Amino acid sequence: MGRPWAVMQPTTKVLVLCGAAGVGKSTTAYEIAHQLGRADIPHAVIDTDQLDQVHPWPPPGLAPGELSRRNLAAVWANLAEVGHTRLLLTGVFVTLERELAWIADAVPGADIVSVRLTADVSALEQRVRRREIGSGADGQLARTLRQYADLRRPEPPGTTVIDTTGRTVASVAAEVVGVWLGGGAG
Repeated sequence: MGRPWAVMQPTTKVLVLCGAAGVGKSTTAYEIAHQLGRADIPHAVIDTDQLDQVHPWPPPGLAPGELSRRNLAAVWANLAEVGHTRLLLTGVFVTLERELAWIADAVPGADIVSVRLTADVSALEQRVRRREIGSGADGQLARTLRQYADLRRPEPPGTTVIDTTGRTVASVAAEVVGVWLGGGAG
């Protein structure tokens, strides 16, 4: 029955939006943020790529994912302190099971919903070529194709997979919001 005298921390509703580079994670996350904002649903958005974008990689003395975990914990502590209880995270997350563990560690009380976005190879190639205009374009395309190949295995139980090929960003975002919030705005 629990301890009625204990102060309960609010559950944090976390959406982990993942997939290969070029699949539409960031664009979809921005659209989700717009849709939630229009519905006046408080939320925070963090692109986990920004949590560990350092050179050299991996940082000396840290296991892969540890810098991201530490930085997410610090940022989330600040967001939770000002009252946030809903968090949208984006990242490639090839090994989703491992990634979900450090996310849960960094965000106490996390109720995590994971959605993997996919697209066909030609759509990924078009998107990466359109987005990557600097000297790293060929390298990014090669990484995207490796990620695509690595992600073609069974997902952890409960993960929703949504194909973005030929779809509008608004329709993909609305579907993801429906999965995350259970069809309602709660």
